[in-house]
Amino acid sequence: MTRSLQAVPAADVTTFREVMGHCPSTVAVVATMTPNGPIGCAATAFLSLSVAPPALVVSLDSQGRTLSDITEAGRFAVNLLSEDQHELVRTFSQTDRDHRFDEVDYLVEDGVPLLSQACATLSCRLTQAVPALDHTLLVGLVVAVGQVGAEPLLISRGRPHRALPITVDPPVSIVRAS
Repeated sequence: MTRSLQAVPAADVTTFREVMGHCPSTVAVVATMTPNGPIGCAATAFLSLSVAPPALVVSLDSQGRTLSDITEAGRFAVNLLSEDQHELVRTFSQTDRDHRFDEVDYLVEDGVPLLSQACATLSCRLTQAVPALDHTLLVGLVVAVGQVGAEPLLISRGRPHRALPITVDPPVSIVRAS
């Protein structure tokens, strides 16, 4: 297969999003509590930063209100959606932000909203908010975790997918080189 690269003008957001859509991502609802109740948004840009101490990074739109609520609260939750929660992607990205939790089963623990059926949840204390172009990187120190054993929801090219395991022996693990 022959492939050629093409320049992407800064204004060509559509082409950039199409290309990045080929990178399957897990989907999380990043949320915090405000005096008026829970607030959150869908996010696919997050990663483990450190294991000692346990920390992660979440990237949120700098103009989004969820970001300002998290920086004010100083804590947030990352709720990794399970494969059966694909409808929540639309809820937490398109529904009016003040009503996103109206039909969602959640509990508040450690001062953050945790989605009851999320395959995994991480409660974080905000340690840094780093502006990066049109987004802000939130560095969170993980203070509590939980999991329900469900498989994670994947998004690829704008569509939900299930992860199918590939059996290898021995299992693959990424370890730090000495």
